[in-house]
Amino acid sequence: MPETNTTAMTKAIKENTPASLYYFYGHDVAAIESFVNWMVAKLCPKDAQFMNLHKFEGKSLDIAALLDACEALPMFAERVVVTINDLRMEDLGKEDATDLRKILSGLSETTTVIIYATGVDLYKNKRSLTDKNKRFCDHCAKYGEVCDFAYKTISELGRSIAASVQKSGCGIDKRTAEYLAEVCGCDSAYIKQELGKLTSYAMGRQITREDIDVLCIKHIESDGYELAVNILNNNAKYVYNRLTELAKQDYDAYEIVSIIGFSLTDIYRAKLARSSGLSYKDAAEDFGYPRNREFAIKKAYQICGSIPLPKIKAVLGIMAKTDLTMKTTSLDKKAAMLVLEQRVAECFMSGNGRG
Repeated sequence: MPETNTTAMTKAIKENTPASLYYFYGHDVAAIESFVNWMVAKLCPKDAQFMNLHKFEGKSLDIAALLDACEALPMFAERVVVTINDLRMEDLGKEDATDLRKILSGLSETTTVIIYATGVDLYKNKRSLTDKNKRFCDHCAKYGEVCDFAYKTISELGRSIAASVQKSGCGIDKRTAEYLAEVCGCDSAYIKQELGKLTSYAMGRQITREDIDVLCIKHIESDGYELAVNILNNNAKYVYNRLTELAKQDYDAYEIVSIIGFSLTDIYRAKLARSSGLSYKDAAEDFGYPRNREFAIKKAYQICGSIPLPKIKAVLGIMAKTDLTMKTTSLDKKAAMLVLEQRVAECFMSGNGRG
């Protein structure tokens, strides 16, 4: 069965035709948790949960107990619901993994198993599940429904932010709502947290971009983009001030280098596309950007026109070497940050005829 979406699943559950097996993963863990809570309440009402709801933790999964739960008949209810949170296949032995697959392959019509991840990393990189988790995901797709809870797009989140703000009695325009989504890295949990602060602060008035800059903590990936752009534009004051702030917030230089490099790659790809007469959508498609990250290449495409390609290549090369240095050298936090600051200084003098 191919991957589905929350709209299709919601419709099926409201029509009382749920699947026997669901497997949920993705970066937007707040959305996963919220949807699972809604599903459980719908499939197993509160007054039926004592006898018919069985919760398991993937980190310490008891296969025998899971089998008993999945084979149990519903008591004074329509179905048994079993949830497994934070199952990582690397943590299961070979025999347990085989038994788990057998259980999930033979679920009855009155049993629904929901497997979901909110506190473990199932990925080998930002986009792909590890091999074991991917194979298990594919197995679940044969017998039930699989859904990737990726971050929503800036535009989608902007609409939901505006609706939430309106319910609280405040206002926010489209561009400001999308700016908040970007600052929060399109993470629903961050957005919900920051909206609470903003609506309390605004007290019924229009929320402004200035409010967001004053009150909200920027998501680290948003910082990566801002740092990359200001390094390319030789804005030393902004870059060093922000590095100091991030160090005070206890971010590692290793992490900062990584997110700067990620944004520089977006800018480099956008520059190549633009120089070749291609659109940002062409670049997004050619480089396999997921829908929720198209905004990154779009934004890079808009700002890269005035930045020389040699400058981008030179800075990207320096950051790549910095990343390698930090991964192959034992440095404490202070020393690593000093290395980063020194390499940033090299970036200011590179690729533009100034040094």
